[in-house]
Amino acid sequence: MFKLGTVLTIEKVNDDQFQRFKSKIMDFDEDTIFIDYPVELNSKRLLYVMNDEQLKVSFVEEESEQAYQFNTMVIGKQKKAIPLLVLSRPKQEDIVRIQRREFVRIKWAVDVAVHPLHNEFVPFNTVTDDISAGGASIIVPINIPIRQHQEILCWFVLPRRSGEYHYLKFTCEVIRIIDYNETRKIFSLKFLNNSQKQEQILLQFCYEAQVALRKKELNE
Repeated sequence: MFKLGTVLTIEKVNDDQFQRFKSKIMDFDEDTIFIDYPVELNSKRLLYVMNDEQLKVSFVEEESEQAYQFNTMVIGKQKKAIPLLVLSRPKQEDIVRIQRREFVRIKWAVDVAVHPLHNEFVPFNTVTDDISAGGASIIVPINIPIRQHQEILCWFVLPRRSGEYHYLKFTCEVIRIIDYNETRKIFSLKFLNNSQKQEQILLQFCYEAQVALRKKELNE
């Protein structure tokens, strides 16, 4: 199931900040998995961990396009040409299949028009920081009066590989607000009324974006 170069999404098990880190498998054997140092998706900072710290890892199997998840533990660090983090390899029965909509969150800029439900703020245009079939993170100026758990309307413009565009409208709940820089914040949104058809369009878009990112990494 594991392959060299497989992209991993990593979260600390005991972390209340809901941060996600990106890494990839550099090597593995019967007992361990060697990964490059995980990088946080928003800030680009490296993940700092101690030995014996527990992590939650998600990945997509390339052939089946099925997403999986498992818990693991940091068992060491290895200094080679590239510093590596060493994880314990889970048993096959401890690797759990998950819904892709719960996992695939792509670091991709998509145009978004944001409107209030009740005239709480002036409509504005922005871009996503990342997007998935269940939600997105958008970049918002700090002077926009939007609060956590507020509901807003968003129109997303999804350019497809075929050349066509999909325009999707959602009512969204602001789940989290994270500082981005001195003038902007990141708003993590949950889609509240997405239909099965819209969800399928988003899954297809995220998959195309993921393939494009992998090709870019291979060419770098």
